[in-house]
Amino acid sequence: MMSALFPAHAMAPAVRARIALLRERVNGIEGLEVVCGGDSMAPRIQRGARVRVRATRARIGRVAAFVTQRGELELHRLVAPGPIGWWVHLGDNQVDPTPGLVHESHIVGIADVPRRAPRPIDVARAVTRLGRASLAVARRSLQPR
Repeated sequence: MMSALFPAHAMAPAVRARIALLRERVNGIEGLEVVCGGDSMAPRIQRGARVRVRATRARIGRVAAFVTQRGELELHRLVAPGPIGWWVHLGDNQVDPTPGLVHESHIVGIADVPRRAPRPIDVARAVTRLGRASLAVARRSLQPR
């Protein structure tokens, strides 16, 4: 699945509205219960499992619930923080080893599952992903307008 590539203020109004609605529900007394629809977080979170999402600070090793560019809710583990509010995320059982990027403005809460420190290979992939993203931004800024 595609991760969020832009901060919430650059997103479609429908996606911004979904983020706001989900944050409101997550901030409720009991948080928000979601049903996992995929296998990328197995075995920690199985397809069909109910997971409670709460308003908690994002941290390395926690499973974040965030809204993608297409407005879908996704659960992935936070591997490393990046510059200016970006996070690198990866599923525990993700087929594609390429980590995704999500801006903190898309994170609606943190799943109530045990924290797990990223594996060294995941950290190396996160650093590579951040480097590639930084190069892409630098290239764009150097192109004549």
